[in-house]
Amino acid sequence: MEGLFLTASFIVVAFLANTFRFFVNGYMNRLIFVVSTVLLVLFEQWLASPSHVAWMLLFVIAATVISFHFSGGMIAAGVSSIYLSMITGQADLNVYAAYFLFALAIYAVRYYVRKIRRQRDHWLEILTFNSKQLNVTKSVSQAMQQTFNTKRLLETILTSMTAGHGLGYNRAMIFLLGEDRQLLKGIMATGPVRAEEGFAIWENITVNRYELAELIDKKEEEKSDQLLNEIVQEMTIPLTQNSFLTTVMNSGNPMLVKQIDQQDELMKQFQNLLNLNEFVVIPMMHQGEKSGVVIIDNLVNQKPLNMHDIDIITPLATQAAIALHQASQYESVERMALKDGLTNLYNQRAFQQSLSAEFCNAPFAIILLDIDFFKNYNDTNGHLLGNEVLMQLAGVITKSLRGDDLAYRFGGEEFVVLLPRTAKEQACVVAERIRKKVETTVFPKGELQPEGKLTVSLGVSASDGSVDPFDVVELADQALYEAKKHGKNRVAVWQEV
Repeated sequence: MEGLFLTASFIVVAFLANTFRFFVNGYMNRLIFVVSTVLLVLFEQWLASPSHVAWMLLFVIAATVISFHFSGGMIAAGVSSIYLSMITGQADLNVYAAYFLFALAIYAVRYYVRKIRRQRDHWLEILTFNSKQLNVTKSVSQAMQQTFNTKRLLETILTSMTAGHGLGYNRAMIFLLGEDRQLLKGIMATGPVRAEEGFAIWENITVNRYELAELIDKKEEEKSDQLLNEIVQEMTIPLTQNSFLTTVMNSGNPMLVKQIDQQDELMKQFQNLLNLNEFVVIPMMHQGEKSGVVIIDNLVNQKPLNMHDIDIITPLATQAAIALHQASQYESVERMALKDGLTNLYNQRAFQQSLSAEFCNAPFAIILLDIDFFKNYNDTNGHLLGNEVLMQLAGVITKSLRGDDLAYRFGGEEFVVLLPRTAKEQACVVAERIRKKVETTVFPKGELQPEGKLTVSLGVSASDGSVDPFDVVELADQALYEAKKHGKNRVAVWQEV
């Protein structure tokens, strides 16, 4: 019967203890655990045999060490020794010593287990973060490979630094070095200007779990970082003055700013404009050449930054510098591919692209012009001098145009001018201006031409935007033929289509 009561007591104590533990905090949880163990010892004493109490108290000591560390274990060992002497009426120093040694042993085991667990958690955290960083780097690399567009590249870089599934910083800004290498110009930024805005943004990102490409597209559509972007893009920092950015650009070393230096005027300006208090500045470098800086901070969650953050951002900043360098080279090659090597005007390939552009859906006009008797000029003076004439003529045409007009070398001695949003009458004025300037310009050996000077013939056509632009070119060519046919050195117009 006593055994049955003891078993029932154990069950009731366990049930009550576990029930109450759900409604209390951590400290009370530990206290309930220890008290429950004490109650079990008391039930054992009352319902079974007091002779079992000596070793049952070991459970109380173990529970106290686990719950309240070393000091709790020593107190439990002392209290257990006193209680045992009270119920037995004798003092056994060996048992008391065993209690303290047992508490010490349990604490040593507990300390070792906690140490192993902390190490495991630490390495797990590092592995998880490294895995996340590799995934971010992979996503950024894939996104960068899909475009040479500088704006898209910058958006990819900044979003990967700040997105919830990315590196998770609250804000990131990019400043690039100007062509004279004496200025840093604010190019792009992502994140809120004030912390309150940031909470709503991050919550939206977390709920929807956007992928990197989706988040970039969403930012483009909603222009969510427009205010911060506007502030950053208006900033131009001269590197001739002493400042934290000058120090980073000159040394090529990153900088961790924990608090604003009141002696640095630029740093105070950043604080006032951008609410920047604690931040990291990383130089963007490729093959030893600095191209700009990346600035990151945690305005929203106020998470402290340290040197580890520099190690995290530096590879992305380097990757950004490489990508921007490649994009710049690609754009340079693209520009070269669209330019005529002799006259530096746009070439026929560029002209074909322009005809496919959206502005050709609106009214536009075309001027096609050709040098009169140019074969005679080349036969008389040679092709080298003929090339000089082509270069000089390109300059005359360019100076005769309005702001939005575009000049192209169509091929050989033929040139074409594209005039967006221009009616036939306005195009004729521009064509006549070109003709007169050519006629009055002194070209090398121009006096040896049949008319005693170098001249051009021009054909004009215009469209209201409803006709295939290539048909408009054909009509301009027919108008040019009419100008040649009726005496050269004149402007002929084909009626509007």
